[in-house]
Formats: sequence, structure tokens, C-alpha cells
Amino acid sequence: MSGRRILVTGGAGFVGSHVADALVARGDAVLVVDDLSTGDRANVHPPVELRIVDVSDARALGRAVEGERFDAVVHCAAKTKVVQSFEQTQRYREVIVDGTRNVLDAALATGARDVVNISTGGAIYGETPTRATEETELHPPSPYGQLKAEAEQLVQAAGLRGVTLRLANVYGPRQRQDLEGGVIAIFLGAWRRGDPLTVYGDGTAERDYVYVGDVADAACAALEGAFTGVYNIGTGVAISVNGLIEMMSAVLGPPTCVRNAPERAGEIQRSCVDPSKAARDGLWRPRTDLRAGLERTAELA
Repeated sequence: MSGRRILVTGGAGFVGSHVADALVARGDAVLVVDDLSTGDRANVHPPVELRIVDVSDARALGRAVEGERFDAVVHCAAKTKVVQSFEQTQRYREVIVDGTRNVLDAALATGARDVVNISTGGAIYGETPTRATEETELHPPSPYGQLKAEAEQLVQAAGLRGVTLRLANVYGPRQRQDLEGGVIAIFLGAWRRGDPLTVYGDGTAERDYVYVGDVADAACAALEGAFTGVYNIGTGVAISVNGLIEMMSAVLGPPTCVRNAPERAGEIQRSCVDPSKAARDGLWRPRTDLRAGLERTAELA
């Protein structure tokens, strides 16, 4: 069902801007709120309107949406650096937990009935020797993951039709090169500058990489029907950092060199989510394999 009015928080950021574009493409009217701390005005494309506001500031957010009516909210705004969350835990709590509470209050105040909450797979499940399902016990090793788990509970208790999407490692065009989770963007930038690639640890750590266009499709789909609760959004396929470099080399040619650095605090060795529930319920399934996504990212980034 298109033609609705949707609020997208964090809509000037990497994932949020792709969600906003996908909503506009299907005929929805979109308003974006973003504090531009990591987002970029250039990511917000007409006819989308941008209002600059920090979701952790309840009064400012209330003023930004005062008098508006929305059918639904897609909540993408967050702080996302795992390592930084150890150093700035209070600020992360303000944005992730308090910010989510404020967004839910704004949703209720503006008449929204549906909310799609963008959460994390890797940071919330912890180590996943096998693919994590939505029933897998949560073991978030970082404040970032712990706070996202708290935010999910707020969404569940908000009295709205809430869908939480636990994302695998997202990659694609517009991803910043200075955010630690964006290893593909970081590597792509280094490749093009002719700089060495830095690998933390021995390169055997594994991740499940999901293309941002597929994530935007999932967010749009979650706004429809009667879906509720938590869904994993990933490919269910894990690849090591060394394997990723090999695949990127096939697309881009060999890198200048690869150097190793010590592992970072809070890093997970294997993160992979099982997206079977989303497919089984008819919500979503991945369409873009890693090789195709890397080629598209190299072309568009």
C-alpha cells in the first residue's frame, strides 16, 4: 500500500536515505529527521523534506513534527560505532534508548500506526557459531548491542504495530568510510587511493554482508500487512575478511598491500544471521549476492 506519509529518522544517513528513496519510488510522501552527525544533506533527494533534529532531544523532535500526521515511522537514527560505545556509553544511551522512546512518542502523537525499527544482528547476538535465528539467546558484547536490545523492547511495548529488523553487515553506495562497521566502504576507499588495506586480527573473522538496496526493500515490506515482532535481514552466508578481500580483488584488481593490526575490543569473530523467518512469512528474501553487490557498489559509490 503506497501513497502514505512516512517519517524516516536518520534518513540522511546510509541506510535511512536508501529507505527514503525506496519509499518515494513506490509513491509515499517522506519527511526525514536527522541531526547530520553522520548523515549528509546530499543523501536527501527531492521531494523528501529534511528537518535537522537530534532524536535524543524530545522537545526538539516534538517541535519538528508538530502539526504533522504520519501513517508510519521507519526508525533508522542511531549511534553505530561498537568500539566508541565503550567510551561514550551515556551518549549512546541517549540516542539509542532515549531517542527510540522519543520517536515512539512522536509516532503516537502524529497518528502513526506502524513503526519499523532498524536494529542490529551482529552486535545483538554476539558470537554466532551457527546462523542466529530470532530465537537465539542474545549475548551483546558491547554497550551498542545492549542498548539496541533495550530499544527493541521499547518498540515491542509501544502499543503500535512494531517490526524490528535485525540487520547483518550492510554495505553499498553512500556508506561512509570512517564508520567501523563499513569494512567494504573502507576497503573500497583504500583500493581507489592506492592505500594499504588494514585487517584487524588474522583476517579469519566472518561476517554476513547484505546489500543496502535489499535492506530498503525489507523496510518497505515491513510497513505492509500484519507483520509484527523481530526479523533477521541478512543473507545467511558468512565470509571471512580474507575471503572478502579475495572477492573484491576479483572485482577491482589486487590491492596495493594488506597489513594486519591487533584485534579491536568488542569485535565478534563470527556474525551470521538466518533470514529464513522473513522468507517463510512472506516478508522478504535477499536478492543480491555479494559478488553482484560489490560490483554495483564499485560502480555507484
